[in-house]
Amino acid sequence: MNWVVLAFSSVLFFTLLNLLQRVLAVDSKYPRAISLLFNVSAAVISLSIYFVTGEHTKFALPSEPIAYISLLVAVVCYGLFERLRFVAAKLLDASVLTTIGNLSVFVAFIGALILYKETVTPGKILGGFLIIIALLIVSTENLKGKNSLKGVAVGIFTSILIGIAWMLDKLGAGYFNANTYSILVWTLPIVFIIFPYIKFSEIKSELKQASWKVVVLAGINVFGYLLQLKALEIAEATRVIPIVQTSILLTIILGVIFLNERNYVAKKIIAGIMAIAGAYFLI
Repeated sequence: MNWVVLAFSSVLFFTLLNLLQRVLAVDSKYPRAISLLFNVSAAVISLSIYFVTGEHTKFALPSEPIAYISLLVAVVCYGLFERLRFVAAKLLDASVLTTIGNLSVFVAFIGALILYKETVTPGKILGGFLIIIALLIVSTENLKGKNSLKGVAVGIFTSILIGIAWMLDKLGAGYFNANTYSILVWTLPIVFIIFPYIKFSEIKSELKQASWKVVVLAGINVFGYLLQLKALEIAEATRVIPIVQTSILLTIILGVIFLNERNYVAKKIIAGIMAIAGAYFLI
C-alpha cells in the first residue's frame, strides 16, 4: 500500500483518539490506573492482530546491538508518556493539548537530522519556528482552571518524550518489522506505568468507570500507530510524521464543534494552522 494512504489513514485514527481520550480522561479519578488499563488493552489488541494476520510466522529478532539500544530508549519514552498522557488530557482541552503536541514533531525532526543524517533546508528551519510560535500561542493563554500551568508543563514533557520515541520508530520498524515492534512498544512500557505499584481498588474503580470505552480507545490507538509504522517502513520519517500531525488541525476544529471548547477559538485555529504549516515545512 502507498505510504501516503497509510499515513492519512493514521491521521483519521489519531484525530478520533485525540478527541475521545479527553472525554475519558475528564471522568478519570486515577489517571495512572486508566493508563494501565489502556496499555494492557492495547497490548492484547496488538497481539491479536499479530496472530490473526499471520505475522507470527515471520517472527525474527535482529542481531545488531543498535536495534535493542534504540528499543530500550523508545520503551522508556513510551512508558513515561503513557504514564502521564491521561494526566495531561485531564488538565488540558483537547485542542490545546494537541497543539502543544506539535513540539513532538520538532523534537523528532532534530533527532532525525542527527540519527538519519537528514539535510537542513530553509523550509525546515521555518517549519520549526512556526511550531514553536504555535506552542507559545496556546501555552500562554487561559492557564487558570482546566488549562493549568501544570497541564501545560506535563503536555510539553510528554510531547518531548513522544518526539524522541517517534524519532526511533523508523529504526524499530526497520529492525523488528512494524507488527513485531508495535507489540514490543505496547507491552514493555507497562512496567513504567505500574512502578512502584497501583492499588487494585484504583484499577477496579477506573475499570468500572471506563468499561468498554478504554478498550475502544486502545484499539483506535493501536491501529493508528500500526499504520504509521508501516508508512515509516516505506518512507522517510520527516515525510511521514508531519503528515500524521495533520490530525491536530482536525482535532482543534472538531474539539470546538463537538466538545464545546469555545474559549480562544480564533487563537486555537490560528495556532493549529501555523503548526500544520510548520509540520509541512519540515518535510
